[in-house]
Parts: sequence; C-alpha cells; structure tokens
Amino acid sequence: MERMIPNNIQAEQGILGSILIDPDAYDLIADRLKVDDFYRDAHRIIYGSVLSLVSRRVTPDFVTVTDELEREEKLDVVGGLSYVTGLLNAVPTSGNVEYYTNIVCKMAEQRRLIHIAGQIATLAYSQDPNALETAEKLLFDIQRHTDVQQFYGMSEMVSDYMDELDMLHEKRGSLTGVSTGYSDLDIPTGGLQKSDFILLAGRPSSGKTALALSMAYKTAMLGNHVAIFSLEMGRRQLMRRLMAMASKVDMQRLRSGWIEDNEWDLITSKAADLSQLPIWVNDTAGNPIASIRSQLRRLVKEQGHVDQVMIDYLGLIEPDEKSENRVQEVSKISRDLKKLAREFNVPFLVLAQLSRQVEQRANKHPMLSDLRDSGSLEQDADVVLFIYRDAYYAAQEGREVEQGKENIADITIAKHRNGPTGDAQLIFKADETMFYDLEVSPPAEGEE
Repeated sequence: MERMIPNNIQAEQGILGSILIDPDAYDLIADRLKVDDFYRDAHRIIYGSVLSLVSRRVTPDFVTVTDELEREEKLDVVGGLSYVTGLLNAVPTSGNVEYYTNIVCKMAEQRRLIHIAGQIATLAYSQDPNALETAEKLLFDIQRHTDVQQFYGMSEMVSDYMDELDMLHEKRGSLTGVSTGYSDLDIPTGGLQKSDFILLAGRPSSGKTALALSMAYKTAMLGNHVAIFSLEMGRRQLMRRLMAMASKVDMQRLRSGWIEDNEWDLITSKAADLSQLPIWVNDTAGNPIASIRSQLRRLVKEQGHVDQVMIDYLGLIEPDEKSENRVQEVSKISRDLKKLAREFNVPFLVLAQLSRQVEQRANKHPMLSDLRDSGSLEQDADVVLFIYRDAYYAAQEGREVEQGKENIADITIAKHRNGPTGDAQLIFKADETMFYDLEVSPPAEGEE
C-alpha cells in the first residue's frame, strides 16, 4: 500500500480561515509558521499574501487578502473568490489557530524528514568523503527551522536572575566559570565563562599553543571536559607536549627518544594519568565551522557534556563559503565562532595570530589594532588575551633579557566585555612548554 505524504488540509484551512476571521490570530502563530509549512500550493500563496500585507502594515482580513491576491493576479490560481470565501466559513472561531498550527508544523517537519532521508540515502551511495557531516547538517537544519523566537517578560527575567544571583552568593569567593589554571587570570575573569568567545592572540612562536594547552591540561586535571581542535599541530605533537607538561622531562629528549633509564617509570606513570584525563583532540586540518559544529555535537552526545573548547588556530579554519576577500571570510568565521559558543553554552578559547605591524614598533606589546585580517575579531570576542615574551624578541634582536625576566610571559587582558582589563605575569618553561603562576616555582625535572 502506497504511503501518503504527511499533510492535513483541514488544519491548513483552519489557520487561514482563523486569520481571515480574526487578523489578530496571525500574531499568535507568526513566529512559528512559515510559507513552506503549508502542503497545498494554494494555501502557500494565500499565506504569502498575508505576509506581504503584514510587511506593509496592512491588516490581513478577508477584503485585503482577496484584493492582494487579485493585485498579484493569483486569485484564480488559488481557486477564486469562492475558495477564499470557503476558508472564511471553514471555522466558526479563531480560538483554535494555535492548535491548527501545531498540526501543520508537525506535518511539515515530517515531510522535511522524508525529503532529507532521501538526500541522506543518496549521500550514502555517493563517494563523498564528507557525506556524514553533510547528513548531520541536514538534520541540524530541520531543528533550526523549528526553533521558536520569542520575547521574555521582565517577571521571568527577574526570577531567573535572582536564582542566578542566589547561586553566586552561595558560591561567593569561588570561580563562576571554568578555571584557566592560573590565579592571576582567574581573579579578573572569574574563569572562562559559558558562551564566551575568548581570543588568545600573539605572534608566531610566542607561546600561544603552549599557554592554551597548559590551560586545557590544568582544567582537565580539575575534571572539566575539554575538546581541542588542533588545525596546525597533529595529535602526536600535542601528546608529546602534554607528556612534557606532566612528566617535566625535556620535550626535546621526548622528541628524540633520549630517555634516561630512571625516567621510564615516571613517564609510564604519567602516561597512565594522562590516559584518564577528559581531553578529546581532533587534529583534522582545515576544519570548517560546519564540521566543527557537527563533531562537537557528536562528542557532546557521546560524553554527555563538554566544558571548554579550544581551537588552534582561527587562521586555519576553512570558510564554509570561499570568498576572494579574506577580511570577509575571517569576519564570517568570527561571527560563527561566537554563535557556536552561545549554541553549546561553553567557553570557546580560540587562538589567533597578530599582524606583522607589531614588529615595526619600538614597543612590541600587542594592541587590539594588531589583530589580523578583521576588525570583527575585536568586536565579536568577549575576552581578548595577548601574550608577550620579551625573550622572544630579545632572541630576534640579539640583545640580553633583563635579569630575572628570562622566563617571564606578560598576559594582557586587552578586552573583557563583562569585567576588568589588566595584565598578569606567568613563568614559561620552554623545555616543558608549560606555564606556571609567578608565585609558584616550577618543580625540578622529575619532581611531582
């Protein structure tokens, strides 16, 4: 027996009849119902005329709708004046318009699922290497299509805020976000906050990845789940860095294999500890935003939640749509990253490179104007962190670093949408690629 395509003509007629009887009924369903939710073409055309009238601030009643259809030369297409009159008589009252809308939207959703199922079946037979990601995007678009936009009244907002304030009061003195692992950064920021887009920027080889990975390692040690998208460095390189951080064994010796006999027990022990950390790494090069979203959704589904996302680095994210203008591409990527942070409600720590104009100044401390390729980065980011190491520039310029500052890194909070800006200092141990709080002496090699 042939299956019928899901539809409910009576409910569609009920919606249109309700609007013709009572134009105020439109306001009750406007945020949910779209033209293509209707199954019958005539109903799509009539509802399109309603939307056209509303856009011109004309009340969509029987007279104005029929006049609009005549003006567009579509009255005969929908069945003439008699059909529109029949809609007017199809319902005795507009009181059930929301109920009718629930039915029509549900039928439309089922039709979209059937349509997408066919597309996914075609993808499954194709040789497209991105078939799975495309399929997930198609399914995600259905969910986004059904999202309802709405206003929130002050009563609800005040209630939610007071609940939040009460929780913060109970936890006063503790972090409100995910710890960075460094007290001088946690105090002004309160930790990395949910839904924040945090930009960590510096020149190449200034220590951006080392600092971000140090944060990820420290926050994972506290039990937080961390997702890392490493677009520049492979997972083996990241693993080597994590082992250097955990074991305090020189990373160069880990790279070359020159491990002392007495270090193997330590490395084996730390390997066991690292294997238990809630860190997940995706080292796919050139990940576009759509793919990052898809892979994050999958990880959240598998692990239950993610507390922080790290992306290294923004300049290597492939745009979903190519453009000849790199500034436009970066602006789009920046906006999408902010949307992702809000969508997943977790902090997104994203690395970025500074432009070369830093090198042309006598004072090489970064400024917001040094952000590369787009002013949107400064605009979209909730927090902008800069890293500056004088030792990095001293090596380039052939000069000595001021005594006592050989391993000092300056971390500047250059923008903080919801808090203070300022500076912090950390100790950087290059052999471990690890950062430490200034008041905490890094442990000697092999020490816990």
